[in-house]
Amino acid sequence: MSHNTKNKPVIAVVGAGPGIGEAVARRFVSEGFVAALLARTEDKLQTMVSGIESDHGPGTSRYYITDLGDESAVISSFKRIRSELGPVNVLVYNAGARRVNGRSIIDTSSEEFESFTKINLFGAFWSTKCVLPDMLAAGKGTIIYTGATGSLRGSPGLSSFSPGKFGLRSLAQIVTREYQERGIHAGHIIVDTPVDGKLIGGWSRRKWAREGEGEKLDDVDAHLSAPADLAQIYWFLHTQPRSAWTQELDVRAQKVSMFSKL
Repeated sequence: MSHNTKNKPVIAVVGAGPGIGEAVARRFVSEGFVAALLARTEDKLQTMVSGIESDHGPGTSRYYITDLGDESAVISSFKRIRSELGPVNVLVYNAGARRVNGRSIIDTSSEEFESFTKINLFGAFWSTKCVLPDMLAAGKGTIIYTGATGSLRGSPGLSSFSPGKFGLRSLAQIVTREYQERGIHAGHIIVDTPVDGKLIGGWSRRKWAREGEGEKLDDVDAHLSAPADLAQIYWFLHTQPRSAWTQELDVRAQKVSMFSKL
């Protein structure tokens, strides 16, 4: 049964959460898309869909509970999306598994390394394979991967995070080299900055207050990137003219050091 009776273009946001993922979905929905949100936690998905539909109307988003470390679960969700909403026009792979407190290689278990790499890289590979056939048949499509500082630089304590993000960057380049001439625009966004979500934003504000850095509290946008502002970058990549496609770009708040280039 179709849940997209108006045949709106479809964006699939994989690794949708109350930060970049939700902001990207909202940005595209505001431009006439219907959003499919994929993640593992149902209550968060329900809250996002409820909020989007409250602001943009019923039927503008739909969620799919998906374990991104399980190939069969990813394939099943994309089959449901195709059946219920239609072929995916835009894929945003936004999933990222990492530790808040880092661990050395010696202290990192094989299970964690495998689990995080599946979410950071394998899920993107599986998702890409699910959407490419329809995009190639249409002769157009956009795939955007969310990278991080760890995409370009390995840092102490990130042995279970950075390798997958390094691989994701390579995957984005391969998709470009294999399919750009056939109309597929693949982009890799290096989010080289703290994002003003509930976790990092709240932690940063508490730290600034505790350490007497009131000037940062008065100038948050210069120190934390707002998800809605980042979402504009995703829309910018999707709407670029064919004569000037960007494959990779990096973004950061104004007063954030340029970590990825050191």
